[in-house]
Parts: sequence; structure tokens; C-alpha cells
Amino acid sequence: MNYVRCINNRGYEASLIAGAIYKVLPDNSDPVSLRVIDNEGEDYLYDVSRFEPVGYEEVQINATEAVTVHLDPTTKGILRAEALAAQKSVSALLREWIDERLDLPVST
Repeated sequence: MNYVRCINNRGYEASLIAGAIYKVLPDNSDPVSLRVIDNEGEDYLYDVSRFEPVGYEEVQINATEAVTVHLDPTTKGILRAEALAAQKSVSALLREWIDERLDLPVST
């Protein structure tokens, strides 16, 4: 489990947002808790009942969000040159980089 969705933030309203997705860090010290990076950017142990797992299927089904990135002309030119060198579109290259660098849920 790499990511979880908060389903109960009662008592932790400043640290957790109900419905938000959070990254889970490995921690086997407490079997009923998850070490979650919260809204303050800190990792903290929260009761596992406050979350539900975010699975690969959900990522695939809901993959409709668009991201707009504003780049300066030099960075845009470098990105285009990298895409040409890799014989890919800029979009395909960015998706590949995201897949390589983010710890996204995996297919089961």
C-alpha cells in the first residue's frame, strides 16, 4: 500500500483532509497504524481505520485529470530536445518520467 485516502479526520482536521490522498511510508512498528505524510509534510502514525487504500484500478478508471505546466522557453526547448532524442512526444516522455519517479500503485 503506497497511497491511502482519508475517510475520517475527526480530531486531526489540521493535519488530515477527509477525501484527500496521502503517501504511506513503510513502518512495521505498529500493526494497527500507518505512517502517513500529512498536510504539514510530517510523517506521523495514524490509526489504520482512518484510511482506505487507493488501488491501481482506481487510478486507471479516474485518469481524466489534466495537468498544465508553464515552462520558460529554455526549459521547454530542452524538454522538446529530450523528447526528440527519445523519439517520443513531449507528453509521452513526461508520462514516462512520472511513472519512473512516482511510487504509483501497481497492477494486481
